[in-house]
Amino acid sequence: MIMEENDLRILVSIEDRVIAEDIQNMLEESEIYTMLVSDNPASSVLTTYSGLNPIECVDIQINKDDYQRAIEILIDSPYKELLDI
Repeated sequence: MIMEENDLRILVSIEDRVIAEDIQNMLEESEIYTMLVSDNPASSVLTTYSGLNPIECVDIQINKDDYQRAIEILIDSPYKELLDI
């Protein structure tokens, strides 16, 4: 399934890529496909090759039709406090 940009909605924005990837895995286990969008795309390369952990903000984007179900999954997770509800 190809998602158009106007079909996407930001679920959460966080500054920890590890947590973003954990949320991504949790949602994808429930068949909610996600896209991680960083404001610093070179950060993963810097982390891999230099060991530095640069500051970045990662948006977790999902299909807008999956938004409510994704919120319900996060409410029942350790990441509830990341939601603005």
